[in-house]
Amino acid sequence: MPTTSIEIPEVLKDRVEEKVESGEYTSNSDFIRYAIRRLLEREEGLSPATVAELNSRLDYSEEDFIDLEEV
Repeated sequence: MPTTSIEIPEVLKDRVEEKVESGEYTSNSDFIRYAIRRLLEREEGLSPATVAELNSRLDYSEEDFIDLEEV
């Protein structure tokens, strides 16, 4: 899987790490991938089938993660 690096404020980094440490996500990358998929779904109105396809390509399912609106 390709990688990229991003710069985020310390407070966001800390929140992501808290989610990982709590066991809600297995890694910082898992959290970021999930957040990007949810944002795209919301902004672009992706169909459930498209979201399912993205999830299957990443070997993660929606049930593996919390709803970001809870954050």
